[in-house]
Amino acid sequence: MKELEKIAKKHDRWVALVKNMGCNPSYCEDVVQDAYLKIWSYLEQGKDITYGQDDINDFYVYMTLRSIYINLCKKKGIEFRDIANPEVMEYHIGRIRQEFADTEQHNAFDRLINKIMSEVNTWEFYNRNIFIAYFTSGLSLDKLSADTGIGRSSLYNSIRKHREVIQDMFSEDAEDYYNKDYNLI
Repeated sequence: MKELEKIAKKHDRWVALVKNMGCNPSYCEDVVQDAYLKIWSYLEQGKDITYGQDDINDFYVYMTLRSIYINLCKKKGIEFRDIANPEVMEYHIGRIRQEFADTEQHNAFDRLINKIMSEVNTWEFYNRNIFIAYFTSGLSLDKLSADTGIGRSSLYNSIRKHREVIQDMFSEDAEDYYNKDYNLI
C-alpha cells in the first residue's frame, strides 16, 4: 500500500513524536509499529487517510500514535487505590526500575555497537563488507563462501584477523557492559 509506504518514510519523525509524548524510549518503536498495524487495518477497510493527492494526513497518524500511547499508559498505569497496598506498590516500583535498567542497558549496547561500527567503517572495502556480512547475516563460512564466490580460507583469515582487532580495541567496553557498568562505555 502506497499510503503505508509514505507513512513509513517519516518513521524517525513518528518515533521522535512518541518520545516527546513522554513514552519510555524503549517502547517508542513498539508504539509506532502498532500504529502501522492499526493504519494498515483501516486502509484494508477502505478508509482514506490521504491529504490532497500526494500526501498523507499527518494529523491522522498523530492521533493514531496518541491513542495507542494513551492505551499503553492505561495498561501500565497505577490506580490510586493501589498506593495503599505496599505489595502492589513494590511491584510497580520494581517494574519501573526494570524499565529504567532495560533502557540504560539498551543505550549502553547502542554506544558499544556504534563504537565498534565506527572502527569497522574505517577498514578497507573488502574487509569491512566481509566482517559486516559474516556478523550480521548469521551465515556459516561455507554458505558465505558459496554466496560470494570468495574462498573459505580467505574469509576465515579476514574475519579472524579483524575479530582480534575488535577484541583488542573494545574488550574493556565489552567487560563494562557485561558487568553492568554502563556509564563507563
